[in-house]
Amino acid sequence: MRLALLIVAVLVAAIPALAHSWFPLACCGNMDCFPVACDQLVETVSGWLYVPTGNLFQREQVQPSRDHHCHVCLGRTGDHRSICAFIVPNV
Repeated sequence: MRLALLIVAVLVAAIPALAHSWFPLACCGNMDCFPVACDQLVETVSGWLYVPTGNLFQREQVQPSRDHHCHVCLGRTGDHRSICAFIVPNV
């Protein structure tokens, strides 16, 4: 019985990681990314601005999204630094 509960617990814990397993480890390692509305990412001369927080992503920090949704990855520490963003091209 304990083994069955342990297996279920491991599977449940793995589901969120599997849902976003395509994020590159160099960017966020499946830790700091979350979906956002694509209209909250605005292209500027300097890169892409995430309007709600004011985070600016340099062009080299922005990649095409693999799931047709936009995502931003912000550091978990107090500074919430811009790590990377994933956009849906031509949206």
